[in-house]
Amino acid sequence: MVMAPLLGAVALAGSGVGYMTSMPGESFRGPLPPLTSEEESLAHRLREHVEHIAREEHNTANPGQLDDVARYLESTLAGFGYAVKQQIFSVDGNRVRNLEVSVRSPGPAEGKPRIVVVGAHYDSAPGTSGANDNATGSAAVIELARALQETKPEPGHEIRLVLFVNEEAPYFKTAQMGSLHHASDMKTRGENVAAMLSLETIGYYALEKGSQRYPPPLAALYPDTGNFLAFVGDLGARELVRDVLASFRRHAKFPSEGLAAPATVPGVDWSDHWSYRKHGYPALMITDTAPYRYPYYHTAQDTPDKLDYTLLARVVKGIEFVVRDLAAAP
Repeated sequence: MVMAPLLGAVALAGSGVGYMTSMPGESFRGPLPPLTSEEESLAHRLREHVEHIAREEHNTANPGQLDDVARYLESTLAGFGYAVKQQIFSVDGNRVRNLEVSVRSPGPAEGKPRIVVVGAHYDSAPGTSGANDNATGSAAVIELARALQETKPEPGHEIRLVLFVNEEAPYFKTAQMGSLHHASDMKTRGENVAAMLSLETIGYYALEKGSQRYPPPLAALYPDTGNFLAFVGDLGARELVRDVLASFRRHAKFPSEGLAAPATVPGVDWSDHWSYRKHGYPALMITDTAPYRYPYYHTAQDTPDKLDYTLLARVVKGIEFVVRDLAAAP
């Protein structure tokens, strides 16, 4: 474990710091504008989702609770009028499932659709109810589904909103990781994934200097205040990181930072985007930086009361515009 940050630092220096940290546009600075009435309603709904999902620990060690969360997610999406697709598989004697809904144009398209995948895992880590990690990401996917339900992407474009099981230990980066099942299935079908966005712990922000940490040597290059949303990918996803961050900065009045770095830098591939990168798809993580900021990460104290739902609403609204831009790209 001591060697990992050192190897990451060496890789970072060798690959060119400017190449990895240079991003389009500028991060928002100054006081945040008042919430719109739409954002106020969104903040309320996001809180309700997080409180429901993070009532108690939910993973394969607690299969009843995991199934309860899956049924809540499925029924909520179905309530918006979606046909919810289940991807069921077995692990450790449990039948578990990913959940997927699709937004597509009604007319026929030539060739394979250009697909934008937006996903988040809904299982919690052992010993925690997982409010920030990752009920916030799951709640965001639900509300993106609500916001996009009447969207008609350009012909040949499709948005898939996915809720993954089994991101947390002991399944992370194993064959039983839910997102790896999903990405592998897409690859087998030869589907054209233009972008994958993984929403991972997006609900905690801090205004105190020194509240943000980084793996070395990034601390000298980024803010020490944890008030921003981060867009993170490996070097192969650099173009996507830049495009997505540029879109967010055009639309959202919220601080943001971006990084495209070697996967050896600790944290760069710590989410479901890893599964899609394994198959060569462009993919990134959108995050509040999790253990580099959130003091309750993977603890029993990761509860709904620790989060700021007004800031989460601003973030989700910004991500909605990003998804719309991606779905309209040529």
